[in-house]
Amino acid sequence: MTRTLLWQGLMETFDLYGYQRVTTPPVEYADVIERGLGTVDRRDLVRFIEPDSGEVALLRPDMTPQIARIVATRLQDRPAPWRLCYEGTIVRRRRGRARKQHQVLQCGIECVGLKGPEADAEVIEVAVRACERVGLRDFLVELAQVKIGAEVLDHVPANARLAVVETLAAKDATNLEKLLKSAGVIANERRRLIMLCDLYGDRSVLSDARRGLRNSAARRALDELERVVERLESAGLGDRVAIDLSDLRRHSYYTGVSMTLLAAGPGEPLGMGGRYDDLLRRYDAPAPATGFAFEVDNVLWALSEAGVSLGGKLPLRAVVAGGSDARRRRTAELWRGRSARVAVIPSKSIEEAKRYAKAWDYDLLIWHQGSGARLTRLSDGRSRTLKGEPGDELFAKLISWARVGDET
Repeated sequence: MTRTLLWQGLMETFDLYGYQRVTTPPVEYADVIERGLGTVDRRDLVRFIEPDSGEVALLRPDMTPQIARIVATRLQDRPAPWRLCYEGTIVRRRRGRARKQHQVLQCGIECVGLKGPEADAEVIEVAVRACERVGLRDFLVELAQVKIGAEVLDHVPANARLAVVETLAAKDATNLEKLLKSAGVIANERRRLIMLCDLYGDRSVLSDARRGLRNSAARRALDELERVVERLESAGLGDRVAIDLSDLRRHSYYTGVSMTLLAAGPGEPLGMGGRYDDLLRRYDAPAPATGFAFEVDNVLWALSEAGVSLGGKLPLRAVVAGGSDARRRRTAELWRGRSARVAVIPSKSIEEAKRYAKAWDYDLLIWHQGSGARLTRLSDGRSRTLKGEPGDELFAKLISWARVGDET
């Protein structure tokens, strides 16, 4: 229930910014996904033969290639930009002896057909506002620039790049220098890479980076990132972001500014995103694009770590029992009219009704007796008597009492 409530809250935020929901299948032909993912290790994908067609299919490991294909094949008759959102489960295979599959519930947005810093800043703003909407307060969005990685890694031998990227991400300058020396990287390039370990913080980091990254391509990449930061600051979100130029770990299809959402708790990102201007070209519909995806369970973990409960946002859940069938149905409709979720059961005794309500985690039992009803709060067993049908003011008090224990 809480998981559902969370993704609903995230999706509501997407809707507020004009993102329209699309649905994609959990099973997709392998060529559709692999074309979008580019260089991917097939051992990370859950593949099988589709019985009817004999085609190779897989459980989707990523939603973005599917969204790109929808834009390319179904939405070309609509003008850009395409603002789309989604929720669904992806499946990844975890490396190691067990080779377990890992299912991840994601909610995300894709802004396709809009280039420039306004699109990147919009996606980041939506992510920030979604966090705030569900009650998360202490979080940070780290911004990086994939183009920086393309520049500085060009002088690193291909067989050493993965280790360099991971060591950079750990900001381990000592081991990075050893690794670069053993890979035969010349001194000037070693200094540029090691410098990245210290390029973390606020906007001033970009000035430091310009002094060390002097070629024109790197400077253009830094300018792109700075324009995004400027727009976020103008929206009052400057304190929500940090710049991390040492983080070069990204999907193969990212091409520009990327973002990672972090908070205390899961030890993993709550969400990730970035610009992917070349992905739509793989589906014969070139267009600029950027997006972001939340990992719902990691957001739940962060909320729990912060002591934030979504329970108060849940609709009241009640069981109606006792009395005649007509009376039970009448009471149920009254409470449903106040947005309560109500189940009607034909229990023979109040104790039987309580057992049912507790077993299914209801908040309230409404038991008809005589001309009135006995309301029992399942959290602590306290009861109160209700005579007749309550008006709006009394309904509000009863719902408050049933949900949070207000004794008035």
